[in-house]
Amino acid sequence: MNRVDYPLEAARLVMRILELPGLIGEVKRQMTALRAERRELERWMEAREAQAYLEAPGKTERERQARTRVLLAQDLEWQKAEKRLQQILTQLDKLQAELEVLEHERKAVYGALVARHAEVLEAALAAGLFGAKPPAPRGGN
Repeated sequence: MNRVDYPLEAARLVMRILELPGLIGEVKRQMTALRAERRELERWMEAREAQAYLEAPGKTERERQARTRVLLAQDLEWQKAEKRLQQILTQLDKLQAELEVLEHERKAVYGALVARHAEVLEAALAAGLFGAKPPAPRGGN
């Protein structure tokens, strides 16, 4: 990259770092909504499972649990809830991955801006734009 590209690159980095918090916030908002939906769905499923357990005949605990699973497997509402729960979990995994990518990009862009800022300051200092020029480097160890 030549020196002419530096201002454009810096401007692009600044614009991106200003966009990233909004993007990160949107992903977090979606994750929060999905987590709330998941909790509500899990509460409903727990209550439905308890109800099915009470309705299931059986002499032993194991037999009752087996019959409960059969009752729930035949329940269309339960099947829909199970399917939706799996969709939510998949979406949460995808959003978590997206969030990690955005956070990594935010850190990388911030690092690039800091490095660019340091280069500009060093060049300005070497050019004497802040007053006196810095001392020349001395030879040695």
